[in-house]
Amino acid sequence: MKLSDFTNLSGQFVKPSGEGFLLSSLGIFTSRPSDTQIIALDTLEDVQREVTKSVARYGSEMSGLNFPKAANVTVQAPLHVYSSTITSQDWQGKRQPGTNRQMTAEDVVANHALKHYLQTRRDVEYAMAKSLLHNIVEATHLREGPTIHWDQFWGINQPSTMVKTGTDASVITEMQNAVTMLKKNLGGWSSSIKQVYLLASPSLFTAIQGNPTAYQAALFGATTRDIIFPDTLGAYDRFNLGRVTVVQVDDPLYGIADGEGYMLATFSNIVEGDLSPYMTYQTPASRHAEVANGPVYPSYHYVLRDKFMNYEVVSELSQIQIPMRPDFVLKITMDDAA
Repeated sequence: MKLSDFTNLSGQFVKPSGEGFLLSSLGIFTSRPSDTQIIALDTLEDVQREVTKSVARYGSEMSGLNFPKAANVTVQAPLHVYSSTITSQDWQGKRQPGTNRQMTAEDVVANHALKHYLQTRRDVEYAMAKSLLHNIVEATHLREGPTIHWDQFWGINQPSTMVKTGTDASVITEMQNAVTMLKKNLGGWSSSIKQVYLLASPSLFTAIQGNPTAYQAALFGATTRDIIFPDTLGAYDRFNLGRVTVVQVDDPLYGIADGEGYMLATFSNIVEGDLSPYMTYQTPASRHAEVANGPVYPSYHYVLRDKFMNYEVVSELSQIQIPMRPDFVLKITMDDAA
């Protein structure tokens, strides 16, 4: 990597990398670039429910299709900026790992840029969790701030239900009832479900796993045996119970309280450029004029030089995650009474 007085590395970090980002790896959010940090929002229509009627073959009648309608509301994407300074003391007299040579300035800059990128991934994952599961986004420096509450923004509340997991309960039936409630809220979108997930706290995960009805169903082959010996989904344990993939989420980043979980669906049949129930809007950078005037990227990374030719690695993250329908995520609370 050859460094000049200004080096733009943004295009080097377009393809996601890094492990442990659960919501990103599940592909829940649909990304859309925006050429402005102010997003004009549309409404999410229940177009998946529509059917058309036949018309006269030689007539002039035609069927109309509903598309997302422009709503008279806007929201601004928050901006995160990271910076780290690199001087000669960061590479002189230090060996590059895995080699017998001294580190170079380029080695250190590359390491810093990668750390910045992984920080943007974690910040995006945190924003996804806050928006999707808890319907809030931190907006301290925005006109909508200091916090945006999506349930108030859309006028739609997040539904909740209780799942009995005690020894006398049939957790399979309880889970199916929860899925039925979720599908009722999804409306026409339920016909496009790709997969249903339950993001569960450790106590909820083990309560479902250890319920006698679920355990017996696995022993007799009525459900997958991974409920006995959980498989992994990246860094997270998971098992399948019917059509639901139950994932144990123990990272405090997601803010899932003990005995709770969140059930949601991912969808197929989403046309590129159309709205999905969970949207990420990627907006321009703002701190560096040349970067701000360039292409829209998921995150921005560039290197500056000062009067002593030291390096400053700067990164910008300008995204907002928007749950278009807060009622498409079902909050689950565990009742483990026998």
